[in-house]
Amino acid sequence: MNIIICGAGRVGFTIAKLLSEQGHSITVIDQSSEDIQKINDTLDVKAIVGKATYPSILEKANAVETDMIIAVTRNDEINMLICQIAFSIFNIPKKIARIRSQDYLNPKFTRVYNKENLPIDVIISPEIEIARSIQRKLEAPGALDSVPFAENQIRLLEILIKDNCKLIGLKLNELTNKFPNLEANIIAIIREDKSFIPKN
Repeated sequence: MNIIICGAGRVGFTIAKLLSEQGHSITVIDQSSEDIQKINDTLDVKAIVGKATYPSILEKANAVETDMIIAVTRNDEINMLICQIAFSIFNIPKKIARIRSQDYLNPKFTRVYNKENLPIDVIISPEIEIARSIQRKLEAPGALDSVPFAENQIRLLEILIKDNCKLIGLKLNELTNKFPNLEANIIAIIREDKSFIPKN
């Protein structure tokens, strides 16, 4: 997949690193020659110094053949404008923007983010993600991680089993007898960095 990342700060650098390790073709754009130099020195990606709001810079980044653009500069308005230009001029199919201002994220104004107005497909809000992460921790305090699915009807929990846990030594089919009100299924076990799906 061809992906353009606008913003070479900590977030942009991390996204570029992860996506390039997955084998995607990555181009990073930033006005800071220092941040671009760091990316050139560290990652196997194409890096361009320039304003990502300039169509000529996006063209230089091969926006015509790009599948996704990720705008994670430090400025909400610039991220929005990048997505608009990516859609209007280059018809990039997937547009992701980091938006921090809570005023832009107010549910009353969500209709602004559509193809007729601001064509942003996915909005990343660090503050909202942190709040959700804290909420998930409060809902399942013993879990290492908690991921909701199906509109929060199903939850995937990662739980560390310590040496003194009373479940150690029990077969999975014995769990139902011992805990008849347990509304959970064990779908995977990780031991010594190896995972497997339990049979019974």
